[in-house]
Amino acid sequence: MLEYIREKSQSLGVKLAFALIILVFVFWGVGNFNDRSAGTLVAVVNGDGITMREFEFAYRNAEENLLRSNPGLTRDQLKQQQLGRQVLRDLVTQVLLSQEAARTGVAITPVELRMAIGNIKSFQNESGQFDPNVYTRVLAAQRLAPAQFEQDTARDMLRQKIYTMVTAPAWADPAEAQKRFEFLREKRDVDYIFIDSAEFASSIKPSAEEVDAYYESHKAQFAIPAKADISYVLINPQDLVKASSISSAQAQKWYEENAARFEQKEEVKVAHILVPLAEDAPDGQVKKAQEQAAKIEAEIKSGKSFAAVADEHNGPNAAGPGGELGWVKRSMTVKPFEDAAFALDAGKVSAPVRTQFGLHIIKVEEKKAGGLAPFKQVEADVLAAMTQEQGVEKLHDVVDSLVEDNILGRSLQQGAEKFGLKWGDTGLLSAAELEKTLGVTASGAATLVGTPAGNPVDTALEAGKSYVGARVIKSEPATTASLDSVRGEIAKVLVGQKALVAALDAAAELRKELDAAPLGAAGLKGREIKNAKAMERNGGLADFTPDAEMAAALFEAKAGQWLPVAYAVEDAKGAGAVLLRVKGVQPPDAAEWDMVKDIMGNAVTRDRADALFEMFMQRLATGAKIEVYNEDFVDRKNM
Repeated sequence: MLEYIREKSQSLGVKLAFALIILVFVFWGVGNFNDRSAGTLVAVVNGDGITMREFEFAYRNAEENLLRSNPGLTRDQLKQQQLGRQVLRDLVTQVLLSQEAARTGVAITPVELRMAIGNIKSFQNESGQFDPNVYTRVLAAQRLAPAQFEQDTARDMLRQKIYTMVTAPAWADPAEAQKRFEFLREKRDVDYIFIDSAEFASSIKPSAEEVDAYYESHKAQFAIPAKADISYVLINPQDLVKASSISSAQAQKWYEENAARFEQKEEVKVAHILVPLAEDAPDGQVKKAQEQAAKIEAEIKSGKSFAAVADEHNGPNAAGPGGELGWVKRSMTVKPFEDAAFALDAGKVSAPVRTQFGLHIIKVEEKKAGGLAPFKQVEADVLAAMTQEQGVEKLHDVVDSLVEDNILGRSLQQGAEKFGLKWGDTGLLSAAELEKTLGVTASGAATLVGTPAGNPVDTALEAGKSYVGARVIKSEPATTASLDSVRGEIAKVLVGQKALVAALDAAAELRKELDAAPLGAAGLKGREIKNAKAMERNGGLADFTPDAEMAAALFEAKAGQWLPVAYAVEDAKGAGAVLLRVKGVQPPDAAEWDMVKDIMGNAVTRDRADALFEMFMQRLATGAKIEVYNEDFVDRKNM
């Protein structure tokens, strides 16, 4: 389902359903992690071993994929999140599936594998046929051996085949998808009375004893972390080779050897006007939709701008301003829409096109031809990739040289300039600030602030794909801010806390009288009842910060009744207490359901299938003998 969403993310239905689909993941344990062996095995599953080499390869792949897709993530954070154990669970799952396949006679034949790989467009030539030369070139660019790729592909196909067999009985009542949609998309109009804490703040004066007591019980809040001023050199592989040192002939040759990297898909920039229509709509509704589409066509032909007509007729979730959908590649949208869009010339408008979402009037604004991007167009990218690759080859020697210079007390600046690298001083920074400024890991930053002033760090620290050579110029130990320096800050916190309590008390008193107030009453005890319309489930009320507990209470309450308790809320201006009543319930938009019902139905069916498969895997795991070794290796301790 996730792959479907990624590939179809430009589809109108997916845009509407993306936030609605809830996937349930079920995890199971693989036994206790007891360090029983220091050998080459990480685990044994029913007698079949998982080697340290297999685990290391899988871990590195998972780590790199996560770091690439989550730039703010660090390797240390992945360790803390026990990525190693997740990788081991996946490997155990692979072994269990292979064993079950062997037991039941399920297999991927060489013919099936050849057909599957041959159908991958990246491996095909201009005629759409599998090309062995393209195949090996594309894999080489990804640093994959054909044997490894074929093994991985066969394994994935085997899992899919078993998944299909196991989940064949999965079925979901079509009404369940609509019930889920109605539950998720129901909205509520809410009456509320807000009592601002600021009303009570001026009368509150914390005593010196209260300030002292708060300081003693919250000293951790006033901790000043250790800091260090670091002289550093940033060793980036791409900086070790200058683009000017690469000749045009070398770049051209590299481009030809890695042509698959620069294959571009045909794209069209489109806008549309949608007349919603259910796929199974009766003839009367179809005729009505066709008549509406004809009127829209007439408006466009009369000279009115497409964007203006789109803004007038499109529903709130149909597209962006002016009907914009942006750039679309093939297979990103439903087939009828795609065929019509790619058949149009730039600037042209289509006749109404029927899809499961309704009738679309499509305008193609621009077109980009597919095919191999010319060398001149991607020359800068070629040079960047080549400098990166060649820099990696030089990286080890440069790192060793700079670390040696650093240990011997030689100038980091001179070493950096010798290799054309960036260098500088950080100034006094905490470990967290050093981690952000230099890009080092959390453990690397801790090493920096823990190294005495005047000393070099005797190793290069990891910083993503780069390394950092460092010397500590100055350091300051961790300490705690004095009471006098934070007394005013504490007093302000105490005033805010007490004022909020007073606001909640006032709200509780007012709540006692609200049941007697007529519906729609305003100015009760001088306070105004305001209204917030169309609050969404798990959404926020008006301008207040979203509160899951408060939202849940509102969506469980009956219309017309005040909630029994007040809630503490805050917005950009401050905090206070709020009393709430559901004024009315807004059912979901029927047109929206028509647009997403197929996707929602597929999601419910897929949830059922996934749950059935997870139960199957749990049975395999429960009945298996799984022995796990080398806990420290799995958890990446001291690594």
